[in-house]
Amino acid sequence: MKSKIKRCPLLCVGTKSPDSDKNPDIGQTSPNDKFAKPLDAPTGGNPKTISPAAKAGEVPKPRKWTNWAGNQTCHPSKILRPTTLQDITDIVRSAKEEKKTIRCVAGGHSWSSSSLVEDGLLVFMNKMTKIFSPVYVKNRGWTVELETGVTVGALDDYLRKHNPPLAMPTNIVLDTACYGGLMALGSHGAATHSRTLSDLAYEVKIVDAKGTLNAFSRDKDPVEFSAASCNLGLLGVIYSYTLLVEPMFNVVMSDSFPLLVDFFDCPKQGGARLKEMVLRNDQTQLFYWPFNSHFKNKGKKTGSKYAKDEIWIKQWTRTDKPESVKPAWKLYRTVRLHIAYTLGRSTLNFMVAIPKSVPVISSVYHKVLRRPGEVVLAVPDAIHYMCNLEAVIVVGLECVFKVDVGFEKACKAWTYAIDKLHDYSACGEYPVNMTIDMRFIRSSGQIMSYVYDEDPEAIFCTIEVLSVAGTKGFEDFSALLAQHWISEYKARVHWAKLWEHIPGIVPYLREQARPQLDQFDGIRKKYDPEGMFMNKTFAGILGHQE
Repeated sequence: MKSKIKRCPLLCVGTKSPDSDKNPDIGQTSPNDKFAKPLDAPTGGNPKTISPAAKAGEVPKPRKWTNWAGNQTCHPSKILRPTTLQDITDIVRSAKEEKKTIRCVAGGHSWSSSSLVEDGLLVFMNKMTKIFSPVYVKNRGWTVELETGVTVGALDDYLRKHNPPLAMPTNIVLDTACYGGLMALGSHGAATHSRTLSDLAYEVKIVDAKGTLNAFSRDKDPVEFSAASCNLGLLGVIYSYTLLVEPMFNVVMSDSFPLLVDFFDCPKQGGARLKEMVLRNDQTQLFYWPFNSHFKNKGKKTGSKYAKDEIWIKQWTRTDKPESVKPAWKLYRTVRLHIAYTLGRSTLNFMVAIPKSVPVISSVYHKVLRRPGEVVLAVPDAIHYMCNLEAVIVVGLECVFKVDVGFEKACKAWTYAIDKLHDYSACGEYPVNMTIDMRFIRSSGQIMSYVYDEDPEAIFCTIEVLSVAGTKGFEDFSALLAQHWISEYKARVHWAKLWEHIPGIVPYLREQARPQLDQFDGIRKKYDPEGMFMNKTFAGILGHQE
């Protein structure tokens, strides 16, 4: 798992290595493709007619799709947008006749190549946006069924208006992402005890390679349900998820900004603080904006390379208290953040062009977002504390590992990343210009989850490293961190984030999780024996030849 590249003397080990869809309307129609749009261009645009060249019988240029971040591209033979369950069935049956492969994309926010397909069908699910009426069953609680194109924000709004108001107990911050991708790849929020989003599934409906709709539920077959709830898009086209939701509740959201050295200087003491917070809170998240004490340290000698840097600690705890803010406060927060990220996009991109500006700009952003204190909010408002995040195009790697009893591993892994970041800066390199963040979630019962564990009480630490897309050296640096965490803590990777650039990652993951991977593949073959839904991303993980 180790490789070397030359750097400055401090750094002896390195690695080498949308609507968020960029081309939403690229496709080709036939008389049977009622769910596709007639188009004329291989990239961009929204024409309504076929080009003169195509009409004249000339060979059209290959179709091209690029994800939101611009780091993944593929060339499907068709790009299709179903709007009904019958459309999905027709697409699958047509693909079977034409011997085409299929991959689905929801919002296109994933940084991995999970949605890519070459010379096959790329199926956009973001037009499948129906939400069914919530159902209450005694001893089970509330559930709601939704098609996979429903966004996080749309479901939040729908559940708020229900009588009684309902809510998701955990979620991601970004509210424009679609549930299809979030659920299929096992995404998570910061809520420790609610586990991943896939663990909130009660039933999954998937159209398999024969065009048959299958319903997988916890009650019917727990093993197959475990494979279906976090299925990586490998069992078929996911039509809908039925999720467990709760009556709306409020949380106390607190923000504090202690010094980094005070919190993490000693792994034993820092681990004890982390453990106490994580077990006490409903949700816990830590952020580090690199070099955020740049102005404080300017012209001064400090005993440590980050002596005055702060970390941002967010904590959420459930409460019976009423909301402490008025609608005007929420509006102000939304407008302020919208303006900050919209105007800041060019500023953040400036860091890509001029890396030495990172300490200055990072310090400014830390100061702008620094709002210590606590408020009581409805849980959706607390979870989605940031808005307009998609205005800044970023990429990131996330690794996860099981914590030890004292949470000392989490402290050491976090400190390693920050130490390396400062080592690189001493050589004039700034591969990370956004944040490093840490969250904690309990293990998942879904066999393809990156936090799967047979111990339901196990807790995993997740560390994510983010940079503006196009940042020089980010892939090398993130791979270096991942290799260290793999070597020291047997880390795993988040399926939706960057991970394929890590040297030796496929054989490592296969060796670490062979039993559940083989179990999943056995179930997969039952519903897709010919590999209609397979792609390069997961073929190696499941032990298939390319």
